[in-house]
Amino acid sequence: MAAKVISIEIGYLLTRVCEVDYKAKTHKVYKYFTIPTSEGVINDGVLSVTPEYTEALKAAITENKMNAKQVVFTVTSGRIASREVVIPLVKESRIADVVNANAADYFPVDLSLYRFAYTVLGLVEDAKGSQQYKLLVLAAPTALLDGYYNLAKALKLEVAAIDYAGNSVFEAVKDKGGKGASLVIKVDERSTLVIAVRDHALTFTRNVSYGIDEAVEAVMAFGRFHNVDTALKAMEVMSVNDCTALDGMADTLAPLVSGVSRVVDYYVSHNAGIPVENVYFTGLGANIKGLAGMLSKEFNLPVEVLREVPGWNLEKSFKTQFYSEYVACVGAAASPLGFRKEEKTGRMGKGGRGGINGAPAAYLALVMGLILSVVLTGFPVYRYLGVRKYNTELKAQRDGLESIVPVYEEYAKMLASYQSAMSLYAATENRNEELVEFLEELENKMPADVHVVSLTSTSQGVAINMSVGTKSEVALAIEQLRTFESLYPESVTVNSVVEDIDEEAGTVSVNFAVSAVYKGAHAAEGAMGMDDSVKGVADMDDFVDETADAEGAQE
Repeated sequence: MAAKVISIEIGYLLTRVCEVDYKAKTHKVYKYFTIPTSEGVINDGVLSVTPEYTEALKAAITENKMNAKQVVFTVTSGRIASREVVIPLVKESRIADVVNANAADYFPVDLSLYRFAYTVLGLVEDAKGSQQYKLLVLAAPTALLDGYYNLAKALKLEVAAIDYAGNSVFEAVKDKGGKGASLVIKVDERSTLVIAVRDHALTFTRNVSYGIDEAVEAVMAFGRFHNVDTALKAMEVMSVNDCTALDGMADTLAPLVSGVSRVVDYYVSHNAGIPVENVYFTGLGANIKGLAGMLSKEFNLPVEVLREVPGWNLEKSFKTQFYSEYVACVGAAASPLGFRKEEKTGRMGKGGRGGINGAPAAYLALVMGLILSVVLTGFPVYRYLGVRKYNTELKAQRDGLESIVPVYEEYAKMLASYQSAMSLYAATENRNEELVEFLEELENKMPADVHVVSLTSTSQGVAINMSVGTKSEVALAIEQLRTFESLYPESVTVNSVVEDIDEEAGTVSVNFAVSAVYKGAHAAEGAMGMDDSVKGVADMDDFVDETADAEGAQE
């Protein structure tokens, strides 16, 4: 009998939990449940677990009689950086070594603060026709992973693996579809995942920073529905009522639909020779009646709600509940990437298809040393004579190169002076000095009917209050801001939207506040991660604090 694990996906509003077979050839889901996620527990995949939430989750596991002792987490986060890379066609057992050796080139960060994993996207040919591996390499901050290990410890469970949600969904749907491309759209509370599957391989993955949380809040606030005071109740209402036809609901979903549409258009334009045969809709958002129709109309492609997956028999497992919201949970147990951390050594287990050893060089050196000792033991005299001759040759080379020593020392001295000067120069750089660049984009790219009410700029970013005529124009303005070359697109955040009705004049205006982070002076050289979002996320807290201080000083 296959070992069972408890698989958990923690969303902003809801936490989904399944008990499922782990890495089994045939898949079976034994039990499942959903509980509310306490406010503040998760932020972009990073956990801040409270005792109340832990106790509620532990009680629900006990109540549902889940007895597995190991846990798998599936995580969606903009802090998990990714790169699509191409490497030589080496043995599969050597892929991890190749990726590890080049990790510093893929991710220009302190590698000791990250854990890495990879998955093979397929084979490609270089200019000479030689085959190479195309990989998706991911880097997860150790601080992010620690939160899940701490939660597992509080639940008295052992972490079997931590998976990336894109891989989890792929493992659940990889046998769906034919030779053409199948797109899978997983919509959750505050993010949407779009992946492409072709010939049972993951070929494309992107995150969209919009979800259904605003729609859920709108239903809870909508006067037509009574006693809808939780996210679970709101989801039940939206599963049986076409809320997209209600006043204002379409507006709350418009940024989501538009963002996903741009990703689909990007994929289609970059894969013109590969037809999109199917578009499958899953995740928490698949429960919303009418949303699939909105997406289909936007893409001009049929969108099918994912209701069955070959080899899983999910409809039988989920007799009383639509299983789309659990798709990542069940997939995570099939073949997780394995962001596992090992004790003390800093290594990470291979888990699934792609954990990367954090210290292959030391391991290789040890092996080579053992081999060398065996050879020296077996051929002592021969090796001694050879080594003595080589030592004599090295001494002769050393004597011939002594004149170069002063030149090298002078070079090292000049290099240190140059690096010191460049560090001093970098410390003086300030994106706020290039405010003119942002203002020119604001003038050239924003629609003429957008009125800037106020603008506050700091060394980190900018906060703007603007006024337009409708909420649709708010969405258009935000889309334009995300095209600014002077801003990180993912950092553009809507802080408030207020509709102002002047009954005397008979006019309506919508006031909204936006904040964003300036791109670094060398962002193009050092950007990393999926859609280059990592630095924008990291700088956001500092920027919000600095902007609040600046606005307080003005008042």
